[in-house]
Amino acid sequence: MKVVLLLLILFNFSLLLADDYILEFQANVKIIKEYNISNNEKFRSYELKGTFTDEYGNYGKFEGIVISDVKDGKLIKLEGTAKIIYSNGEIIYLKAYRRKYDFDAGVANAKIIWSSENYKSLIGTKCIQSVRYFEDTIFGLQKCRLSEELAQLLKKS
Repeated sequence: MKVVLLLLILFNFSLLLADDYILEFQANVKIIKEYNISNNEKFRSYELKGTFTDEYGNYGKFEGIVISDVKDGKLIKLEGTAKIIYSNGEIIYLKAYRRKYDFDAGVANAKIIWSSENYKSLIGTKCIQSVRYFEDTIFGLQKCRLSEELAQLLKKS
């Protein structure tokens, strides 16, 4: 029982030492392919090209491919992979997905799946993304929970 209590205390303490990493992004959206499967169901694939800034003064560009299934104007499934290029040349790949939201906005779960050498310790980091659409453009926020060590890595970039 003491071991379990100690583990819970350590876990909660580690959460207190974590930072929220906020990244803002915007991108142009280009529909690559669209299939109208029925009157109320469609499949779309998109290409995203845009830029980002973060709370530590980092900036760069990103590109991504997204696929989605929509039924009755509601998102059934959306999955995407993005390549994020920081101005210092570091690169990360992020995989995101969301389900069952209004089509023009929503919240996605994301995870860093690959990184260039200096950012390798970010692999596995989980994030939440919020996106709004305006015509052919998206605006979004990404929030990742980082340890103090990982936050320092991005702060000195």
